[in-house]
Amino acid sequence: MAGAVVLAGGSSTRMGTDKAWLEFHGRPLLEQVVCVLGGCCDLIVVAARPGQQLPSLVGYPVERVDDSVQNGGPLVGVVAGLERLAARGVELAYLGSCDAAALSARHVAFMFAQLQAAQRRDPQVYAAAPREPDGRLHPLAAAVAVGQMLGHAKAELARGQLRLQRVFHAAQVEWVDAAALPDPNALLPCNTPAQWQALERLAAAR
Repeated sequence: MAGAVVLAGGSSTRMGTDKAWLEFHGRPLLEQVVCVLGGCCDLIVVAARPGQQLPSLVGYPVERVDDSVQNGGPLVGVVAGLERLAARGVELAYLGSCDAAALSARHVAFMFAQLQAAQRRDPQVYAAAPREPDGRLHPLAAAVAVGQMLGHAKAELARGQLRLQRVFHAAQVEWVDAAALPDPNALLPCNTPAQWQALERLAAAR
């Protein structure tokens, strides 16, 4: 059983507006991301800020969880999402965000396949994540083993660490060369109005 955690609780400071509500293909961006994931995942958990208003996701296999710490950062949302998936018996999960405008089902399936292949070689591997040639990591485009990842993430939180990337600095992570991805556009950032406009142009050109 595969699932996904989608982070939607960021402050969107650089964008200047809640990215979950940006219109993409005639619908809110969060719905676009959930629609893509719905073709690959049995359950999608959206992690939000307490009291945050989200677009309607009726008709999708979605459950919402709220961050336990206000402005706690992405690791708090990941832990909340993974806890819900674990409670539902989900074993593998894709970690993503509500602003992944160029996300594709092909990318999600590829990352799941990379994790499963790595686990066949070494059952201790708990994540497969893209890495750029310059060393930049993409933890919010990764596939993870829910139980193992949750244990490592909760341990980091217990130590007072809030950076999601800390959980990925371990020998048990399978690094995937970003250049080898079937759909490199899935990693394109969406943090500023200029980046958003570039993604809109890309979508229009398809």
